Amino acid sequence: MIKRAAVTGHTTGLGNSFFRLLSDRGYQVHGFSRTTGYDLRDYSCVTNMLEQIKGFDLFINNAKPDYVQSQIVYRLSREWTSGTIVSIGSQATIQNPNWSDTFLMEYLTQKIALCHAHTLLQPVAKCQLVIVHPAHLGDNTDLYVNQLLTELAL
Repeated sequence: MIKRAAVTGHTTGLGNSFFRLLSDRGYQVHGFSRTTGYDLRDYSCVTNMLEQIKGFDLFINNAKPDYVQSQIVYRLSREWTSGTIVSIGSQATIQNPNWSDTFLMEYLTQKIALCHAHTLLQPVAKCQLVIVHPAHLGDNTDLYVNQLLTELAL
């Protein structure tokens, strides 16, 4: 049986590494990003995406427009009775960077909301919830993703 995965923000960076490396591992991978017509700031696009991925085995919650990552975790955890949701958090939530730039503070607040969503949902979700907090990976993105996929037995 071919496993199916969905990745948001799959055209660059971490999302692209997940997309490629899951494909290499035999997954049928579907990418959702603005380049494929899915602006996740649009609630109807999120709803459409969630309809398409019913019954999938894995969801990589990577794209970060506004608080959409948190919203997706709440919605999927209500709908999925199996499978794994991997959310991409940020190292900044673990090691407070003491930023003074309000744009960076807003980013940090959104990532903290994602962490909080995982904490609240963990005891009640019927699917597996995983949140990771990568630092800036540079050229090590593929190595990080491969290691994570191996650790999660995916």
